[in-house]
Amino acid sequence: MAEQTDLPGEEDSKGGGKKGLIVMIVVVLVAVGASIGGTIFFLGANEETAEAAAPEVLKPTEAIYHQMRPSFIVNYATDTKPRYLQVELSVMAREGALIEALIDHTPLVRSRILKELSDASFDSIRTHEGKEALRETLLVALNDVIEQETGESGLEAVLFTNFVLQ
Repeated sequence: MAEQTDLPGEEDSKGGGKKGLIVMIVVVLVAVGASIGGTIFFLGANEETAEAAAPEVLKPTEAIYHQMRPSFIVNYATDTKPRYLQVELSVMAREGALIEALIDHTPLVRSRILKELSDASFDSIRTHEGKEALRETLLVALNDVIEQETGESGLEAVLFTNFVLQ
């Protein structure tokens, strides 16, 4: 029987075929990996750019309330008879430093509140619109006082917790 003998040229072609296949698989894997890596890199860069371009939305901090004690009492002279207003106030801010400044400057703050309450017309504060206007006036006045003393403002609201007219 005739034995099969491998010719020198045939051996190289069989080994070359396996080597070529392995090289081809490695090249394809490298190309796929590079494609995935490039996609992730460029998409990540776009997200970072979009995040940098988008303005940050700050979550508001919790409200801090301060009750102004004792209550404020103001006399009004009307045509018919003497009248008075008794009001209790709370102030709202989101920074503790503003409340601390308000407490530190209590005599100045109370004086300004009494001035604004005295300047208000008795007939105007009897209406809902008059009370709201007074509340806004007090807010502006308190922010002015705090800004003069600390250089900052930011009180958000003046709230009437008790409002008695007689």
